[in-house]
Amino acid sequence: MSPFRFFTPFAFSITCSSILHAQLPNPDLKTIFPQGIQAGTSVEVTIGGTELEETTKLRFSHPGLTAEPVTIPANDYQPVKANSLRYRITAAPDLPSGIYEISAQTRLGLTAPRAFVVSHLPEKQHGANHSPETAEDLPVDSIINGHADNAAIDHYKLTLAQDQTIHLHCQAQAIDSRLDPTLVLLSPDGAELARANDRSPLDRDAALTFKAPSAGTYLLKVHDFTFNGGGEHPYRLLASNQPIPRPPDDFLPNLDPKDIPLTLSKYPTHHSFDAKKDHPIWIEIFSARLGNPSDSLLIIEQVTTDQNGTPQYKEIAANDDLPLPNGGRYFPLRTADSAIRFYPIADGKYRLTILNQFSHSAFANLRIRPLTSGYRLIAAPWHSHQKDKSLPRQTPLIRQGGTARLRLFVIRESGLDEPINLTIDDLPPGVDFHPKTIAPHETSTTLILTSKPDTPPANTFLTIKGTTNRRETIAQPATSSWHVGNWDAERHHTRLAQLLPLSITHAEKAPLVLTPATTSFTHNTGETLEIPFTLTKNAKIKGDITVTLTNFPHTKPPQLKIKPDAAEGKFVLSLTPSNEFMIAPNQTHSFSLQANFTLTHQNNLPALERAKTDLKRLEDLEKSLKAESKPIPPALTKAKKKAADHLRQQSERSKARDLTHSVHSPLLTLTIAP
Repeated sequence: MSPFRFFTPFAFSITCSSILHAQLPNPDLKTIFPQGIQAGTSVEVTIGGTELEETTKLRFSHPGLTAEPVTIPANDYQPVKANSLRYRITAAPDLPSGIYEISAQTRLGLTAPRAFVVSHLPEKQHGANHSPETAEDLPVDSIINGHADNAAIDHYKLTLAQDQTIHLHCQAQAIDSRLDPTLVLLSPDGAELARANDRSPLDRDAALTFKAPSAGTYLLKVHDFTFNGGGEHPYRLLASNQPIPRPPDDFLPNLDPKDIPLTLSKYPTHHSFDAKKDHPIWIEIFSARLGNPSDSLLIIEQVTTDQNGTPQYKEIAANDDLPLPNGGRYFPLRTADSAIRFYPIADGKYRLTILNQFSHSAFANLRIRPLTSGYRLIAAPWHSHQKDKSLPRQTPLIRQGGTARLRLFVIRESGLDEPINLTIDDLPPGVDFHPKTIAPHETSTTLILTSKPDTPPANTFLTIKGTTNRRETIAQPATSSWHVGNWDAERHHTRLAQLLPLSITHAEKAPLVLTPATTSFTHNTGETLEIPFTLTKNAKIKGDITVTLTNFPHTKPPQLKIKPDAAEGKFVLSLTPSNEFMIAPNQTHSFSLQANFTLTHQNNLPALERAKTDLKRLEDLEKSLKAESKPIPPALTKAKKKAADHLRQQSERSKARDLTHSVHSPLLTLTIAP
């Protein structure tokens, strides 16, 4: 079932109650409100999240969107300054309607992208509308930007003529909102006429179409399915006289004129075809990825005839969901469409039986063709997940001298079985990555990006390219819509993205750097693998450092305990194949060293010093006025109180805390000799 607009299927804070599960600070743009704009206009937005206090700019996925910070006016005690959380966004008049992306540039680097929508309809923000008496007008062919509140219902009024058909759409999941919207339409006398929730099991946006039986004012209720709410529950509500198309799925490749149109239903649809042994073919259904409510099932049967000439059908293959790389719990990839790489067992006739596992009908395209060299790449941030159940929403952030990781997924369409060579455009100077090639059998790989202590700071967006003998492909970025604190209790939503940020920051040094003496090893089975390494520490480490091997072909990779004051270590491992250690001659394995440890961290000490300096300036001014027996202006007293409150907040943020963290070495390779 489709990922990304559902990868359908990363918000973060440090709390004292879960201190050992806290991580190093990372910026996260959790909210933008309003989350859309009419082309040719400007709108003032407020952003929210973590580590955004020193945001310097907003960056967009399209040059037709620009932003300027809203300034805080100067007064007698404070110079004019930019408000790091408020911006005026302008959309060019010719900017096409659609979903774009925003990333905030902060002192630590770029945030993960968040959706921002451009329309060509009038837009406004909702007001207080939690009762029928305060219901707001919802004009046809307009958009209202709102957000759900806890245990509350938003109310809107629609004035309709008799027999007028209205199409309503509540956009939420598509704009990275936690909201699971419900729409309820009431008649002028209060009777419920229609209700809508999820468009499909993987699309939680709500839409309904209604024909008014009589002229009048109808009431529309909007709320979260479980009545949750808050700033992370925004929505865009659209009323239109025209049908509102569903966006296509992120996994939709180019359609082919040779595709066969058909209708999926709970009743079987059959299609016959001829095939030859040793001539494999690719069979695929496109329906859910076209935005249709479907979950297809493909069954292949061999067709023969008995001695009386009666057709006989023998099932030989079936598929429910298109096989995709395994992103696991951290990055699920799925689609409800079906596909089979089919190897005919003999020359002859075959029959496809196609079903929709939903109860209603849906349009579909059927593709039958020889295996080709098609493939797609998906690039997602990849983090050192701890033993807790959190799923962070982050981007690759390289602290000075450190490393970062990206996970690259390969969708080998139609049976591609070739190595894929990798390059990265816009990689900052001083940054390198490995591996450079994805082997023919691999459906995913972990890229490790490395830097040096003198690598200059940078904030950029990466373009990863894959090349085979016949084709070059640009990897599609992917992201999570929000941070998950407990995957057992919270829904996780991931999607394809337009931006793949990378930041190198000097605001903090990498707390620990693992440097192997060498990165390439060749051995025979039965020999001993030795991996000496050094540890450079830029933070106070508490307790032992645990070093292990990541992506190593061992079901129980060994661990090495190192004292916090140690400057070096060595992994020693016997290369003896076993059920747990799956190695064989002529194999090459890529892996890295991973160090897990606890460190003491103080967040943004320069901001604390600035807050102290600002308060002292105002206190000194107050003292000088008192020394001259002059009255203290109320504005000065107010400014001093505000500065004192800010210092208290900054002191709390900068308190020393014990955090768990993981770092990775550069990529290592082990080749088992013939």
